[in-house]
Amino acid sequence: MISEYEIKCGDKIYSLKYNNKALRTLEVSLDMPIAKIGEVLQNEISIGLLTEIFRVGLLHWNPDITLDEAGEIIDEVGITTAADAVGKAFILAFGTEEEKPKKARKEEVHGTGESTSSKPSK
Repeated sequence: MISEYEIKCGDKIYSLKYNNKALRTLEVSLDMPIAKIGEVLQNEISIGLLTEIFRVGLLHWNPDITLDEAGEIIDEVGITTAADAVGKAFILAFGTEEEKPKKARKEEVHGTGESTSSKPSK
């Protein structure tokens, strides 16, 4: 289940959601794989890129939202708040290792090298 990240601005609430459809839309509109988009988000985000990513996150709320409308919302909430919200919404989309089901995690279990049965029984 993909969670939404809400941004409150005055009496308005906007929610960003990056589900499968939104992520596919981003890959097509930005012409880069989602892993690269994640890297760009962390390192070299531009206002144009931020606005497009923000817009796509709002598509579930308003399927016809334009880049200019998304930009107006960013102006309303502030660039820093919008960028922070996109980052948090991406975390919700992908989850953390702790949130993933145990079978989905890649875990390695290493023992101590000591036998647990080396102590004599009483």
